Amino acid sequence: IGGAVLAVAVEGRYAYVGVGPRLVVVDVADPARPVEVGRTDVLPGVVSGVVISGSYAYVADGSGGLWVIDVSDPASPREVGFVDTPGEAEGVAVSGAYAYVADWDKGLRVIDVSDPASPREVGLVDTPGFAEGVAVAGAYAYVADGVGLRVIDVSDPASPREVGFVDTPGFAEGVAVAGAYAYVADRWEGLRVIDVSDPASPREVGFVDTPGEAWGVAVAGAYAYVAAGGRGLRVIDVSDPASPREVGSYDTPGGA
Repeated sequence: IGGAVLAVAVEGRYAYVGVGPRLVVVDVADPARPVEVGRTDVLPGVVSGVVISGSYAYVADGSGGLWVIDVSDPASPREVGFVDTPGEAEGVAVSGAYAYVADWDKGLRVIDVSDPASPREVGLVDTPGFAEGVAVAGAYAYVADGVGLRVIDVSDPASPREVGFVDTPGFAEGVAVAGAYAYVADRWEGLRVIDVSDPASPREVGFVDTPGEAWGVAVAGAYAYVAAGGRGLRVIDVSDPASPREVGSYDTPGGA
């Protein structure tokens, strides 16, 4: 599909793929025969993160900030709004009427997207490290901030505030949250499992030192799926969060 792929999200029969400065829509109804059906015009930055909510894709576009793309017609995705965040938009999560942008050295930015054509920043937390990834669950945003995991209370989107953190041993690149646990892709220190049942006192309870560098993570059911750079996809059984263990892998041809 014509370039470096740094981000992907799946909703229904479509995958929404960041390919350099574009968002490309791929029909994956037949996983053995994915077919491109549409793509945006060139965006100003490089697509580093994407999430789908309703009829819109929210794109973390690096130096281009946050872009809102109408994907109601997958064959003709179109840009409808943007916010030029002050840092480099690396990751994005959406909950309700708000998008949460991991904005590199400018921390977490909270964007009101109730009007997709006129998104606007309403709050921020200038985290101490480099905000690379973000996940939202309930009233909290979990930020992979390089120096570790920061837990941000976003119950008042206009006044987000940090309530807890864990200083992970590597460089926190990505985060996923499931139940009472946050799963952090911690670069050269693999996958770290963090108990966040008490957001004010998150604590590491388990880890797997994955081969390769852990750049991203997703969780479904009892498994965490880790993008491990030159060592491809690693599948981690997290049914016992205190003793996660690798159970499978696939060596992708690029750097996952």
